[in-house]
Amino acid sequence: MFTEKIVVLDLETTGLDTEYDEIIEYAAWCIDNNKDPVVQNFLVKPTRTIPPKVLKLTGIDESELQNAAPLLEHREEIIQFLDGATLVGHNLRFDLHFLERLLGIKFRQMRWDTLKLAQIFFPSMRQFRLSDLVKKLDLGLNEPFHRAQADSWATWKLFQACWLKGIELDLGFYKHAIPLLEGTNEQSFFKALEKEISRKFPERSIRTDLILASREEGIFHQEQTTEGVPDSEDWIRDCFASGGLLERKLMGYESRPGQVQMAQGVSSAFQAGQNLVVEAGTGTGKSYAYLIPALWWARKTGKKVVVATHTIPLQEQLYQKDLPVLNNILPFSFHGALLKGKGNYLCLKKWLSLQSYPQELSEQERLAAASIMVWISETYTGDLQEIAQIYGVSRIWPNISAENESCIPQKCPESGNCFMLRARHKAEEADIIVVNHSLLLADVKADHNVIPEYHELIIDEAHHLHQAALEQLGQEVCQEQIVRALEQVYRPIGSSLYGSIKGRQAYWVQLMPLGVWESFQVYWTEMPAACNAITEQAEELFASLKQILGLNQSVRITLSSAEETWWPFFATQVENLISRLKTLKQFLSGMLQAISNQEIDELTDLGYEISARIRDNELLQQCFELFLQIEDPARVNWIEISGQRIYIKTSPVDVSHLLREKLFDTLEAAILTSATIGIAGSFAHYLAEVGLPPQTMTLNVQSPFNYAEQMQLLIVKDLMDQQKSGLFRMDEVIRFISEVGIRMKGRTLVLLTSHLSLRQMEEPLRNLLEPAGIEVLAQGKSKSRAAILAEFQENPKAVLLGANSFWEGIDIPGEGLSCVILVKLPFWPPNMPLIAARSEYMEQQGKNPFQDFLLPEAVIRFKQGFGRLIRSKSDRGVVILLDSRVIAKKYGKVFLSSLPLSTHVRDNHDRILTRLDRWLAT
Repeated sequence: MFTEKIVVLDLETTGLDTEYDEIIEYAAWCIDNNKDPVVQNFLVKPTRTIPPKVLKLTGIDESELQNAAPLLEHREEIIQFLDGATLVGHNLRFDLHFLERLLGIKFRQMRWDTLKLAQIFFPSMRQFRLSDLVKKLDLGLNEPFHRAQADSWATWKLFQACWLKGIELDLGFYKHAIPLLEGTNEQSFFKALEKEISRKFPERSIRTDLILASREEGIFHQEQTTEGVPDSEDWIRDCFASGGLLERKLMGYESRPGQVQMAQGVSSAFQAGQNLVVEAGTGTGKSYAYLIPALWWARKTGKKVVVATHTIPLQEQLYQKDLPVLNNILPFSFHGALLKGKGNYLCLKKWLSLQSYPQELSEQERLAAASIMVWISETYTGDLQEIAQIYGVSRIWPNISAENESCIPQKCPESGNCFMLRARHKAEEADIIVVNHSLLLADVKADHNVIPEYHELIIDEAHHLHQAALEQLGQEVCQEQIVRALEQVYRPIGSSLYGSIKGRQAYWVQLMPLGVWESFQVYWTEMPAACNAITEQAEELFASLKQILGLNQSVRITLSSAEETWWPFFATQVENLISRLKTLKQFLSGMLQAISNQEIDELTDLGYEISARIRDNELLQQCFELFLQIEDPARVNWIEISGQRIYIKTSPVDVSHLLREKLFDTLEAAILTSATIGIAGSFAHYLAEVGLPPQTMTLNVQSPFNYAEQMQLLIVKDLMDQQKSGLFRMDEVIRFISEVGIRMKGRTLVLLTSHLSLRQMEEPLRNLLEPAGIEVLAQGKSKSRAAILAEFQENPKAVLLGANSFWEGIDIPGEGLSCVILVKLPFWPPNMPLIAARSEYMEQQGKNPFQDFLLPEAVIRFKQGFGRLIRSKSDRGVVILLDSRVIAKKYGKVFLSSLPLSTHVRDNHDRILTRLDRWLAT
């Protein structure tokens, strides 16, 4: 495979801090001119205590390390072993940083990182940890990971897999990829591959066109007939009944009364042309309970049914798992489609344009672009979600997505391969279309021009609908968005409207009549100055926003803000920015007007491009104009910092009337379902929130789980100081949680309502639990939610701390999660801009914001958190609530009566621990 010397290395360390931690094991394999591989491997004596977590992870005994030599005693043999070799490793920069610091040397030779190579050659992988890649690529290794010798050999096998994958690619791929990777270590790897392919396969052709995956018609492509479609809705009940179709066809399926009840309710609502709201407890099997009636109705009537989910995992479960299963077992055929917003699909035309300007990309963006090059040859969908996990993709995706107002499919040279058009075409032919809430509401916003015509709708995860509507119907702008919009118009280097005209100026001069060009040029030449003026003004404005925010996460802009000393200057800045945006719009409109009457195809295309830039400008302008309308009680405006970005945001306070008029009134039937909709058995709050009338049909389907036998609810009475507005004695809370964690041997999820509390708790808990061999995992900036959850599931002795997003969407059946601690009742902070504005709005309408809004919202979130524990009939565990307001306050009954459990235990924390001991002993 190779003629040069390669050394593949791996380290085990005391931690992840490359400036502080130490090496405890080193291993390297030398592969040189097809000789037998030679290994160099030894333990290293550290100078500080090794964390128990590291010893457990690696299986290394501390006594072994104490008997080992210090790293510097191996310095010369390491240098000699690595001399003259190309270095290979998984996340190689991490390992080399340790070696260079601790050995006092600098490695100058070529280096290839299998983490980066795997992301390029296997872009659709969900995880890129070495152990995951070895398993997914079936590299035939069974050694335990987290030992240096085994991991370095696994890295070599992964390296070989990348090489073999690269050998399969067309030489035309390398003609594009090698220039793209200019300045990266990986470029030399690609050059080696190109050389090897040319040597071994001299007859292989070089393709110059886009190399795309062959069309896949999919599992729903069979011809449609009415054969097998039952006439009577009685078939629905029989399908789910004991001994029915599902029990006969699906191994392990058991008929559930609640599922039968829900399926019949959905079927009846479709036939009666009525709306139905269903709360379906965990374990009901609600997906099949609405999919089977929906498919039957669609095939029986010829009408499309749209299913909208909030989360991507559920959307993918429905399309990739549930619908294929039903396609195999139902007595009739059907067509299904997954449809997403335009921004989720790759635009091949924009992709080709990006490849033309690799010098504009950072190193990480170049590597991401190389991943996309491989992915394009393999994907059938062009869907971002397939490669969203590749680091750097999110940075370049806005420049290559199909989110483009100027798109004219019939004029595009890549229309025959367009991923977005493929998805739209499938949706047009489908009986059932799976979308998300965002696309559903974008369709509403666009007067139903996004999704193919439908009149029956199912909304799953329906408790998110109101918030999704607020987000979709609201607007936000950050400085980066302004820069991105302006770069579409003008930038000194790279593709832009201005640049594309300038680059072909002679062509346009010849194409346009003289008077048209002269008029067009007057406006065109003004664009750079107009864009630079907007950029300068935006920089000033967002610098002011930073000062206004200070240390706050958000600041609401109200009528009283106009009395602040900073307001006149701030308002002037916003008005100046609006004025400069208007100036740019005038120039763009002038250009458009100049060519508008010319019946020349090229000018028509240019007109569409200019129109798109005008639309971008109008959206920015509209957001800033709404932001200054501080007197409107039905609208809320605020400034917010998220990550490193500052946003101005504006949103309607109430969207119920918009949902009613623009969505539900256009439908024949809508089914809205979730495990958490009702409040103490009542649907009144939810119906009002989403704009449905009080007389709407509702159905409460109980969970099949036996909560009384499977779990206990324990309420701690004495950790909260009722005299101090519900504040906790934090030291006692931390001590109590650690005691629970030790008794449970990990297996515990702690849900908090603020990141501040989480950070206050994290380190003290770690100090108490790690000596007992229990790892503390915490939601934070360094790892994604999915990565933290994966870690928690892999480690049976862990306590996980999570805030807001961890209250729902976590599904860990079995013993891996046996205890959920709810620290506080999840009331929204009353000073959050949207919460405060909505409360004020309700007061003006004569309503009680606490009873009619804050309390119901908290109950729904509380039910979500409670529902993390029991996910299957075999699950067993405890939920512990530390907030004693649930028993001390009158409103506490609403929380307790909303749970699928009729009894609970309330006691002081020491006796709760005794109760827990008894529960664990049974």
